[in-house]
Formats: sequence, C-alpha cells, structure tokens
Amino acid sequence: MEDEQIIELYFARSEAAIGETDRKYGRLCLEVANNILESRPDSEECVQDSYLGVWNAIPPTRPTSFRGFLLRIVRNTSLSRLRKTLAKKRTRDLEIPLGELTEILPDEKFRPDVSLSETAEIINGFLDSLDGASRAIFVRRYWFFDRISAIAKSLGFSESKVKTSLFRSREKLRKLLEEKGVRV
Repeated sequence: MEDEQIIELYFARSEAAIGETDRKYGRLCLEVANNILESRPDSEECVQDSYLGVWNAIPPTRPTSFRGFLLRIVRNTSLSRLRKTLAKKRTRDLEIPLGELTEILPDEKFRPDVSLSETAEIINGFLDSLDGASRAIFVRRYWFFDRISAIAKSLGFSESKVKTSLFRSREKLRKLLEEKGVRV
C-alpha cells in the first residue's frame, strides 16, 4: 500500500491504518528502536507507542514524507524511553552516538541566540554537501544509531574507514558551524 493511502486511512480513522503501517514499516521501526534501546521487548513496546503517536498526530497533520514522519516518532519515543531508563539507574554500558557530537553542536545554555531551526538548516546543507558514502555513514550513525560494525558491514567498509569518515565529517561540521557563527 502506498504511503498516501495509509495516510488516508488515518484520516478516515480506520484501525487498518496501524496494520498497514506495521506491514510496511514495522521491521524498520523495530530496527531503529532497537538500535537505541538494545532491548527487543522495550523496542517492540516503543514501536507500538509510536503507532499510537502517529494515530494521534494524523489528523490534523498530513506528513509529506510518511516514512520520515513515522521514523521521527519512533526515534523520539525510543530516546524518551532510554532517558527514563537511565534516570531510574537501570543502566548498562551504553555508547550514545550523539555524545560524539556534543563538542560540535551549540548548547542553548551558552548560545541562546541560536535557534534549532537555524542549526537544522545548516546541518541539512552540510549533509547535502557530503558524498553519498559519507552521508550514509553519518546518517546511519547519528540518526539511526547504528553501530560502527553494522555500518561497515552493510556498506562493505572496514570499521576503521567508518570511524575515519565519521571523524572527518564531524570536523567538517564543526568548521562549518564556526564559519556560520553558530558555535562558540
């Protein structure tokens, strides 16, 4: 079923919308959630919570990219669950890829004049400037939270090449943010 047809099911308030969403994107949603949570039961629950989030958001929202809209909800739901888990001290050794970006991205405590939309626009332009492989590596690591080993395997690169690409991309982003006056 095409995305526009699924969206129409949501607007008609048909419960079939959730089933069609799960049929088309269920595995991808579960993969995104599991990359963040590293727990199959928690990931499955987050995906179900995300479907409810989509149900509540459509209508009135009519997403232009249903896949992107859905994955953003799954990602945010999973990150929220992770924060709650860590707050309850039920922690495990966990590497959060966004921690790799903390030295680059502006902190609103120190730069309240920099808006999120301005930063997002710069990052989108930055991603457009990267070659296909570097962009794929960057997005898979920092949006989908894929492990370096999984990225290397799927793209046919060594882990060292993936790490080097990520380092170089972060440095390019840091320099670009400094040029745009976004970074302190």
